[in-house]
Order: sequence, then C-alpha cells, then structure tokens
Amino acid sequence: MEIPFTVKPRPDTGLWNAKVGIWLFLASEVMLFGGLFSGYLFLRLGAGGEPNYFWPKDVLSIPFGFVNTLILILSSVFVVVAWLQLKLRNFRKFQMWMFAVVACAFIFLINKGFEYKTKFTHYGIKLSDNSIVEGYILDDTIIYEGIKNATIDVARFNGQFLDLIEGDTPKFFRTDSDGKPQGGAFELSVSKVKEIEEEENLKLKEKHEKSNNDKLAENSEAIVVRWLPAMGIKQLSFVADKEFSIKIKRKKLRRSFKDSVKFRDQTSLKGTISKLTPGVSIALVDRIDLRATDSENPESSSLVWKYLGNDSPLKNTGDKSEEVSKVENAEINYNEEYQKSADISGDHDPKEEAAKAKGIFLGAREEVLTKAKEKGEEAEFDEVFNQYVKKWETKDGEKLESHSPILVPWDEVKLYSNFTPKWNTFYAIYFTLTGLHGLHVLIGAIVLLWFALFGKKLYDKDPEHMANRVEVGGLFWHFVDLVWIFLFPILYLM
Repeated sequence: MEIPFTVKPRPDTGLWNAKVGIWLFLASEVMLFGGLFSGYLFLRLGAGGEPNYFWPKDVLSIPFGFVNTLILILSSVFVVVAWLQLKLRNFRKFQMWMFAVVACAFIFLINKGFEYKTKFTHYGIKLSDNSIVEGYILDDTIIYEGIKNATIDVARFNGQFLDLIEGDTPKFFRTDSDGKPQGGAFELSVSKVKEIEEEENLKLKEKHEKSNNDKLAENSEAIVVRWLPAMGIKQLSFVADKEFSIKIKRKKLRRSFKDSVKFRDQTSLKGTISKLTPGVSIALVDRIDLRATDSENPESSSLVWKYLGNDSPLKNTGDKSEEVSKVENAEINYNEEYQKSADISGDHDPKEEAAKAKGIFLGAREEVLTKAKEKGEEAEFDEVFNQYVKKWETKDGEKLESHSPILVPWDEVKLYSNFTPKWNTFYAIYFTLTGLHGLHVLIGAIVLLWFALFGKKLYDKDPEHMANRVEVGGLFWHFVDLVWIFLFPILYLM
C-alpha cells in the first residue's frame, strides 16, 4: 500500500509528510539549543558577581571561528544548488555539489579538531592564593619511595600499582593484626589475591557454621544466620620483603598524601613523596593571571613570583643526578618530552627566564596604566592583572621573549588541569555547545553523503521523491548553519 503525501503535498497544509516531520523535529532542536544558549548567557552575565572567578577572555581565535562560519554558510549555498540540480534532473551535478557540501562539513570538523587540540595541550595551575599560571607541557608525575606496606580492597584490586613499581618487583608477606609478616613470601598478583580471598572466606564460613551449630546444640530453637558472600573478607594487608618505589601521574590516583597514596581501586600504600617530585610543573609559562589573587601587592608578593623559574628536578641532560640515582633503576626521559617543543631548549636559564617573564608582565601592566592615564580614564582591571608573558614588544621596539618554567609545591596547588570542563565553567559550556553542534554537523554530513552515494536508485524510480528527501536534509543543514551563526558571536565575541 502506498503511503499518501510522500511526494505530493497535503491539500490542507501544502506540505508533504517528511517536511512536516522535519519542521516538528527542528522545533524541538530550537528548544534544546535555545535552553543551552539562555543558560550560557545567564552564566556569562552573572560571572562578575562570583568571587575569585573571572570569565575567560580572548581564549578563542576569532579569525578561526570566522573562517568556520564562512565555510558553513558556503555549504548552505552548495546544498541549495545541489537540490536545484535535482529539480533540473541532472544527477551528476547534484552529486558534485553534494560532495562539496560534505567537504565543507569535514573541513569545519577538522578545523574544530585543531581548536580542541589547543585546549587539550594548554594547561593552567591555580595556586593557593588564587593566582593562575598558564602554559604548555604540564607534568604531575609523582614518585613515592620507601614503600613496604600495602592494603588492598579484594573486590576492586586490579594490580595497577604492581605495574608501576620501579625496578624489580618485591615479594610480599601476609601480615597479622600487629602488621608483622607471617608465612612465606610470594609474588603478588590479582589471581593470588583471589586465591587468598577464597581461603580466608572458607575459614570464615567454617567458623560461622560452627558458631551456628554450637547455638543449635545449646538451644534447638535458637535463631541462626546463614552464611552470605557479603560476610567475606573485605581487605588484605601485605608487607614487602624490601622497600620499593612507584612512579605515576597524580591525576590517575584517587588521593595522595605526604605519607601515603590511594589508587582508584582502593589500594593504599604507605610511603613518602620523593624529592624528585615536589610538585606540579609547567615547562613553558605563557600567561599569568593575578586578578583573583589574595596577595595585597599581586605584582610583587604573589606566590607566582615565588615559584616562577623553579624547574622540575626530573628535567635533566641525560646523566642521572645524585637524587635520581636514589630511585632504583629509574629511567627518567623527561628531557625528551621537553625537546618536543621548539620553544624550549636547554640553552635557557630558568631564573633568567623568570626575570624576563616578570619584566614582561610588569612592563605590559605599566603600559596599560600609562595609556589609561593619558586618556584620563581608569585602566581596566582585566588588562592590569592578566598578561601574556611569553612575548612582548616595548614602545621602543624592543622585543622581549621568555621561556620560563614554574614548579608549584603540592600543598600550594589548588587546582590544575588542561583547558577542559574541569578548568572552569566557560570550557564546560564551550565543549557542550560546540560538541553538540559538531555532532549535528557530522550526522548531517553523513546523511547528505548517503544521498550522493546511494540516491541514484531512488532518483531513477522517482526523481521528485528524491528531491523532496534532499530538501528535508537541506532544511536540517540550514538549521545546523543557523546554530553556528548564534554560537560564533556568543562564544567568540562576548
């Protein structure tokens, strides 16, 4: 049976079924994006009232966003031309223009991928006085040494810490209630833990059943509780036959303390943080933000200036230092990672670079104050305490450039992250909106590409039906374009 109004329009509305459906679908999309846009605007306009938080500015490339806008507008023109070629019954030209639409879509997505990459590789550290440093190549490697005691959760244990041990993996003993070794040494593994768990649970079960039997012997009507798996052993404690060290990225840990560390599988180890890893470091600082700092004189007493120029002890020239040799069989190749950036080389003295960075910050700050004074205006707070410190040109034409590192002690780190939703509210909304829009672009491009590659059969059977389908796809594509036209100004220009 033929479905009515798939090609010919309905007499009451003048629309065919698919067109009615797409308009209803687009109405729901308007409500979705409208709510997201409204939420963003409320957060953006209310950001000024939030203490110790300033809305990021100039973090997105306007020219880059503008180019992507032109690409989508151009693709909307191409999809209309492609539909027109179907109306003119020229399928070959339709395919050509539709391929151009899909090419624009993938260029847009590739450009967006590059923009995302810059956010994933750019990092920030918020210090305890609310000052912020930003830059590239963050390292939060943490080494715990002098470890002998381990407590594991038998249900969650995955053996992660065993793979992180530096040098030879020690053997372990079970411990008694006083923490003293008992029995023979063995190689610890997930299977060994399961074996011990089964043995201990069997002992507990036998003890439990004996207790029940004793109760029944004393009183035949006594209430007994049957054995349940939840009554089994929960944790096991072990002690190593020798001290060992582990090295891991701190973000992969559940919690870390000065004298212990807890993994995500609830394994807890007792040890001390090595002097090799006193804090989190950024190899190349490019921006310093003192707008929210608690310091009375941010330009001189902020914690940033205290730690700027402190380099990671893991950075070396290839030879093991005395401290490195303390970590058994440690292979530190940190310098190789530094060399991946063309802006970083061993020729830069960290302290000298820190002085340059501070000079750039104070010089740029003074320039802002001077310009405001000449105009008889008050300098903008954002421009006074938030400066790019990697490159700067003075009024005299002198070009200054710094390659300063920073190492912030763990107890002075309030937050650190790359520029993802964890860093602040702006990036949470930015990735939500642009990610959702990008998903629409991808889905729309796949549908239009399907028309170009596999639409010939339907075109030969009923060209008008094919044209209607492409028109519906084109309406969705115009909506995707329209969403970006709203996204561009509110994200890139506000």
